[in-house]
Amino acid sequence: MRRLTGNEHLDADFATEWPEYDLDEQTRVLLTYARKLTETPARVTEEDVEQLREAGWDEEAIYRATALVSVFNCSGRMEAVSGLPPDAIPEDAAYWSLIER
Repeated sequence: MRRLTGNEHLDADFATEWPEYDLDEQTRVLLTYARKLTETPARVTEEDVEQLREAGWDEEAIYRATALVSVFNCSGRMEAVSGLPPDAIPEDAAYWSLIER
């Protein structure tokens, strides 16, 4: 979100408090879509995608946003189930040994 808005001062609270922020409509529509895709992905419809288009997002941006939200949802769930703190990789993580198998 910092990259999208150019606001480097956004902190972790933004993830849950964004509805209270003064945001442009294009950003608000994107975040509403991202929340729905995260919380209730089976309920995302063509109407949700159409709202993105109407807000000014093109097909490539919609695809990229969907992919990015999906990847972060996957990695966040992996962090949660493995007991890792959010957004932290332990120094002793042995990822390469897992990949080489």
